[in-house]
Amino acid sequence: METEYLLDEEFGERLLISINADKSELGSNIRAARAILRSYDEISIRINPHTYAIGHKNPEYTICEELGDRKGVMSEKGITAGFKSAKRQGCKIVVIDLDEHVMHLDSFSLSKYISRRKTDFTSCMITDCYVVFYGKAVRVNARYQTRREIETKLETLRP
Repeated sequence: METEYLLDEEFGERLLISINADKSELGSNIRAARAILRSYDEISIRINPHTYAIGHKNPEYTICEELGDRKGVMSEKGITAGFKSAKRQGCKIVVIDLDEHVMHLDSFSLSKYISRRKTDFTSCMITDCYVVFYGKAVRVNARYQTRREIETKLETLRP
């Protein structure tokens, strides 16, 4: 089935939005996608059409041709569930959206929970993780970065 996409008013072709995207999460999905695009010039994102199949939760994004999903975690402890859910959805990229509910940055705890997902990265089930906070994003990867390196990277998100 062909899907029509709209060009984002801020990023044009770098952010394509399906006319059939999930309207209930569209504002949050656009906000987090724009944070990633502001932080990384080489990235392009599509917000995917919503699927209404029973029991099927579809990934919100295609980021540089890889499926990704935004996880609006309630706390740092939600990282584990977010990664597990993204893997069940067939995603290679996890977007941790702190601006949705958490609204603070505890880089120590966050780096700890992301580092615990090292096996997801080394097995290539997950290729990238973006953390969005305060309108900016960083890309972290526990396959290549230590917990301390992830923590240092997360600290750059502070306003």
